[in-house]
Parts: sequence; structure tokens; C-alpha cells
Amino acid sequence: MDINEILATIEKSLPDEALFAEVLRDLVKDEMKSYLKDKLEKNPEIKKELREAILDYSQAKLMEITAATKFSKAVAKLGIISMPSEIREEVLRSMISTFQKEISEAIDRTL
Repeated sequence: MDINEILATIEKSLPDEALFAEVLRDLVKDEMKSYLKDKLEKNPEIKKELREAILDYSQAKLMEITAATKFSKAVAKLGIISMPSEIREEVLRSMISTFQKEISEAIDRTL
């Protein structure tokens, strides 16, 4: 084995620069988190304000999801009542079957 082959083997076994960049990014991120946590601990008023803002944001997102669900439900009902009766029965059976399968799968995944 000549020196070029040895160097090539060593080079292949070293992590690539993308890994170093990712590690550096994680280290910088950890430092920033630590710095901000320290600032928050020293400023309880800002910490409380930030906590309230996060809670408000989370509640708003849940409200958005609830509204979208209600909207989808209403549109589905409108679609169903707009169908000819002979198609409606078949569609409803198909939907019920699909939802039963999905609910069963979700329950199985949680157990």
C-alpha cells in the first residue's frame, strides 16, 4: 500500500465538512439558548410576558384548528346533502368504513 492509498483511506474515514458545520451550528444554538435563558431568569417580568404570549399563541392555533375542522365538517355535510340520494348512501357507507379503519389503526398505534 503506497502513501496515496493510505491518505485516501484516512480521508474516507474522516467525517465530512457537513458534519462539522452541523456540530458548530448545534454548539452556537446551545450557547444562544443558554444566554437567553440566563437573561430570562434575570428578568422575571419578561419571562412572564413571554410565557403568556406563548400560551396565547398556542390557544390561537388550537382555535384555528377547531375552526378549520368545523368548516370542513360543514362543507362535507353540504356536499352530502347535495348528492343524489342513490349516490349518497354509497358515499356514506364508504366514509364510515374508511373512518372506522382509521380510528382502529389510531387506537392500535396508541396501545
